[in-house]
Amino acid sequence: MKKYVVGIVFFLLLVLIILFLFINNKPSIVGKWKSVGKKKEYYYIFNKDKTCSYEMKAARLNCTYKVDDSKLIVLYDGNEKTTTFEYRFEKKVLIITDPSGKDNLFIKAK
Repeated sequence: MKKYVVGIVFFLLLVLIILFLFINNKPSIVGKWKSVGKKKEYYYIFNKDKTCSYEMKAARLNCTYKVDDSKLIVLYDGNEKTTTFEYRFEKKVLIITDPSGKDNLFIKAK
């Protein structure tokens, strides 16, 4: 009987752990993201240490960022004011909505 109770408790704990991991498995913004559907490609690179960069063929802007729910708050080097974007994931696509309301699509670069 004791082994049966221990087995049930172990099984329930295992189910709870799996559910917790499944529920908290939201995509991360960390990584290098390549623009999709643009004539000129550009990248956002978000590092774990909250630094970032915006890269185009001829220029690079360094920045820092903060994520707050569905908001991406970016401070570009040399600016005093932050820029706030909305962001979301649709499958493997990162969608960053700029302050004017335009969606910009990105895929993870390899």
